Amino acid sequence: MFKQITFLLLIITAVEKSYQRKPNVLFIIVDDLRPSLGIYGDDNARTPNIDALAKKSAVFTNVFAQQALCAPSRNSFLTSRRPDSLHLYDFNSYWRDVAGNFTTIPQLFKENGYYTHSIGKVFHPGKSSNFTDDSLYSWSRSPYHPPTEKYKNAKVCVTRNGLAQNILCPVIVNEQPGGSLPDLESLSAAKDFLKYHKQISTLPYFLAVGFHKPHIPLKFPIEYL
Repeated sequence: MFKQITFLLLIITAVEKSYQRKPNVLFIIVDDLRPSLGIYGDDNARTPNIDALAKKSAVFTNVFAQQALCAPSRNSFLTSRRPDSLHLYDFNSYWRDVAGNFTTIPQLFKENGYYTHSIGKVFHPGKSSNFTDDSLYSWSRSPYHPPTEKYKNAKVCVTRNGLAQNILCPVIVNEQPGGSLPDLESLSAAKDFLKYHKQISTLPYFLAVGFHKPHIPLKFPIEYL
């Protein structure tokens, strides 16, 4: 009888722990993506993956960007404060220094037992995120930036007059400087994190992945033409 009671208590404890497990979070940011998507009724856009995700998601039809510029917009949604509360409208100020020591979304997860990691463009890089992507506060490890990002303004677009620095063009990926494109590297890094996270930490994760495209300059794999 005692063994049966002990076994029952172990089962109850295991069930309670399973309900207490925190879910993992994947936070995806896409730079300059407007609602020209199949899910929003655009007949010209071919966006099968986003459309498939949207069919399993809550889809918002009345949404506004807080700011037209990247840094103040990201500062706003990552701190949950309006630009006119932060008083930041450019790329030249770090909100913790000039507006207030406001908690960010990843920081909140980190302070509540999550392993947090940033891949790609999440905070705007540079002065507006203290040249660290707000690392000490928001992230459990150093943020990842794709190595080929430094070639974003390289002359790789094929024209009649040779290679040019166009804002939009198809490219052969393995012929690019570094043999890849930034978003493909970010995607690969994200997939590796999801695959190997359990070997790094037993904590639940908050993974933020920021894609640069369709922000210009837009170099895309030629097979997508």
